Amino acid sequence: MKLYKRCLLPCLIASLPAFAEEPFNACPSEAFLIQDTIAKLYGVELATGHYQLLSDEMGTANKLNAIAFNFHDDFLYAWSSEYQTLVRIGSDYKVNPLATNGNPNKTFYVGDVSLEENIYYAYRPGSEFGLYAYTLDETSPDYLEARRIVDGGTLNMKIFDFAFHPFNSYAYSVDSQGKLYEIDVNLGTARVLSEVGVSGTFGAVYFDVSGRLYFSRNSDGHVFRLDVAESEPLAEFFAFGPSSSNNDGARCAMAPIVSEVNAEIDFGDAPDSYGTTLDQNGARHGLKDSLLVLGALVDGESDSYTFPLSDEETADADEDGVVFVTNLEIGEEALVQVQAQGEGYLNAWIDWDRNGVFDIDEQIISAQSLTEGENIQSFPVPLAALVGDTWARFRYSSTENLGATGGVADGEVEDYAVTVSETGVSSVYYPSAQDWSTLAYEDNWPSVGDYDMNDMVLHYRTAISKNETEVRRVRIQGQLAAVGASYHNGFAVHLPGILRSQIRESGIEFTINRKKVALSPLEVGRPEAIFIVFENSWAYVSAGEDCKYYRTEPQCASDIQMEFSISIPFKNALPLADMPDVPFDPFLFATANTEHNPLVGSRPGRSLEIHLKNKPPTSAFNPEFLGMGDDASDTSAGRYFQTENGMPWAMHIANRWMYPKEYMDVLYTYPKFEGFVSSSGSTNRQWYLHQEANRQNTFE
Repeated sequence: MKLYKRCLLPCLIASLPAFAEEPFNACPSEAFLIQDTIAKLYGVELATGHYQLLSDEMGTANKLNAIAFNFHDDFLYAWSSEYQTLVRIGSDYKVNPLATNGNPNKTFYVGDVSLEENIYYAYRPGSEFGLYAYTLDETSPDYLEARRIVDGGTLNMKIFDFAFHPFNSYAYSVDSQGKLYEIDVNLGTARVLSEVGVSGTFGAVYFDVSGRLYFSRNSDGHVFRLDVAESEPLAEFFAFGPSSSNNDGARCAMAPIVSEVNAEIDFGDAPDSYGTTLDQNGARHGLKDSLLVLGALVDGESDSYTFPLSDEETADADEDGVVFVTNLEIGEEALVQVQAQGEGYLNAWIDWDRNGVFDIDEQIISAQSLTEGENIQSFPVPLAALVGDTWARFRYSSTENLGATGGVADGEVEDYAVTVSETGVSSVYYPSAQDWSTLAYEDNWPSVGDYDMNDMVLHYRTAISKNETEVRRVRIQGQLAAVGASYHNGFAVHLPGILRSQIRESGIEFTINRKKVALSPLEVGRPEAIFIVFENSWAYVSAGEDCKYYRTEPQCASDIQMEFSISIPFKNALPLADMPDVPFDPFLFATANTEHNPLVGSRPGRSLEIHLKNKPPTSAFNPEFLGMGDDASDTSAGRYFQTENGMPWAMHIANRWMYPKEYMDVLYTYPKFEGFVSSSGSTNRQWYLHQEANRQNTFE
């Protein structure tokens, strides 16, 4: 009888049909989840909670538990209730029972494979059980032999899964009371690191390659995240996952939480203080099976491109689902029009106090059901809201109650830069609240030079806050899109006809890359209202490896690195008739103590300015430079900064212009431009459109 019992498991395994096992191709970024009384295997995208059935025919008629991914051989391992032994699972998701020896006569519910050792560790509480080790190295003399490290009465933890850290030898788990355990599997000891702030049955526990721990609650599927390296780790809600009474999870701890290949996740693009990137648990929506979209477009990324490097600059412009019908005026009701695809729920926030966070009390729309098509939503602008630029976030999903951060399996998130104004004041944007015009400069003035018009290129936008008769403030925004110049140049904006004394300097808000600049941009010692954005463009951008210039050469298409915003209040409201036309007077000037065109002296500094055609220079300019070289300025006729045949050294174009690549003359790139100039703008009015270009000559 004893011989029969000893042979039972090996003989049973030997009687099973043989099949060829294949490991997984690589360390997968998705997590694995086992559920149900007849085991089913799911793949879970932890970042969003999206899951899909991988197999419901795994070759077993009972449960699998204590599932683990083995980094050493790229197989899954689990404990089988049917076979009462360890099973191996390959890429076909079929179980292969293994002939282990010395097992306790009970199923394990907790297990994982060490990344340092090729050893499977399994745990069950109770003095007759405990923590066991199974060597998975087929060359080892104790291959698949059960070795009890400590009994489950001494190591008494009420846990339902654990996971090994990618870089140390410890395993970690969270028990039902929310205690975070660090487990030394070699010594068979454990210590409590912290109370994580959540409780429940956490049946699936995972690590990622950065050493962050994820754990899923069975009852509601909520996935939480914490950093075990912190002094007192606390859990944060991370994503909505699948719920089940029977959960057990595993993943390759050496993989990132989101694959960088074919990522199908939509992120917002507000500054990261709002919770935007994956590292900051940013708002994100899975796209794999989603039928819910705001507007017409949605694109997927492996992580957020936060402002100013938003996906509006690097991919499809998919912030197209929300239109602000009214301005955001303090104390007034505001309206937005939301274009929805599919029926779901809308949640939205505006940072009214401009502190860089979407606070709980700043939610403007809460779990509002939307129908397919156009939906109008209203909300009050609070009296306590602060005047100025801020951010709004809109999230659409089949999940009803979303926070401003965290992941969800479907839908879309859209972030918008918005402006809060005084009561009765509205904002007029140029070219619009979301679009950009383009400024392009040739810095060889007064020589024509290579005339590629990419020595400095900026995306440019203005806003005028006004009522029916007066202007209260103006805002100027920009992005430094290209620097194709060997010379060093600064950039400034002059408000023609407005004096420095009319500006309320203490109220100016000046930011570069969303960070406040301590120094005022209002130029000192000039009677005019001149705002210095930067003294040297090269202080804010880098050309990149093997590149001489910034975003003008093939293979040098880095993301935009610099953006700015200047909000300019007036001491007293200005009559509308006194406001200069947009784009005002943006100009380039020479950086102090740097070489420039020898015709104007080797180091002209602030005295050299290059303005848009027929815009006169400021009082800082040296008028002796006019008429030198190829310049045909005539002050008596109001002609400035143009050649004899009217060609400019600076251009303003009313859209996002595809500028010429390095050393490519603008006339060869846009052949109709010369006719536009020679006809004084009466012909070839759409010369600047990309379809009119020799596209091989443009920088893309």
